[in-house]
Amino acid sequence: MSSVAITRSTYADFKEKVSEIIEGAGGLELSPGNNVVIKINLCDFRMPETGAITHPLFLHSVLWYLHSRFKNLNISVVESDATATQADLLFRWLGIENVVRKYEACWVNLSKVKSIKKEIKGHYFHEIDVPKVIEDSDCLITMAKLKTCLLTKISCSLKNQFGCIPIRRKIKFHPVIDDAIVDANLAMRPDFCFVDGIIAMGDKGPDLGIPIRADVVISGKDPVSVDATCARLMGFNPHFVGHIRRAQSSGVGRMSCKVVGERIEDMKKNFEFSGTFARAIKVVNFLRKRSIAL
Repeated sequence: MSSVAITRSTYADFKEKVSEIIEGAGGLELSPGNNVVIKINLCDFRMPETGAITHPLFLHSVLWYLHSRFKNLNISVVESDATATQADLLFRWLGIENVVRKYEACWVNLSKVKSIKKEIKGHYFHEIDVPKVIEDSDCLITMAKLKTCLLTKISCSLKNQFGCIPIRRKIKFHPVIDDAIVDANLAMRPDFCFVDGIIAMGDKGPDLGIPIRADVVISGKDPVSVDATCARLMGFNPHFVGHIRRAQSSGVGRMSCKVVGERIEDMKKNFEFSGTFARAIKVVNFLRKRSIAL
């Protein structure tokens, strides 16, 4: 059974706790010369204080840990373009460029580099584009946010891997979003997951969500158990989150896990949607299914 670590933290003390956070979830096994890829989350032109995107301080602390603990790693920090965002602009605008340069890592826009066709036994994809930098990696780290999402209820590790698909207009996959998320993880399953909930996002996330100060970091090696734990922290039943349930049935991982560190009950915050918004989600899901049937 995998371990998921729940750690109370702020951005001010995250650097001091990053070793505890990683090792409490099973640690990282890396050797000199390994290629390490860190998938961050730059989904929107919003500031880190909104809880929508990767905070530069979070990335800074993880890169500091890798740089100080292991020697001669080849580290790439990656993100792809999306329908409403350009990763290169956000990379510079948010100051992430300075963090990456400080630790001699490389920045890679997944939408602008070579990809390979990878055959998978997916729900929607039978063949999927995988950026070569990910295919050639020895360790893939996903650095997600703790967020609600209109389409998928929550957006954590599994959803962050959907962003590895190098196609810019990923909005075309929204009618089959749960299947597309699972398939992305079948092709590009992370080796280690961080979910930053120090400043999380509730209500109408991610586009209209509001920041929630949760002061928590969730970490683990199994993205399904990590996201199931995140769902419970947010007040949701993971069995009713479509992409988590399907990821488990597809063999990406297991919901059951050993939780170490803080107790879920002690770290819970109210992320539940309002009644009106919950009804809107049901309408959206109905229209998604209807569009597929047609």
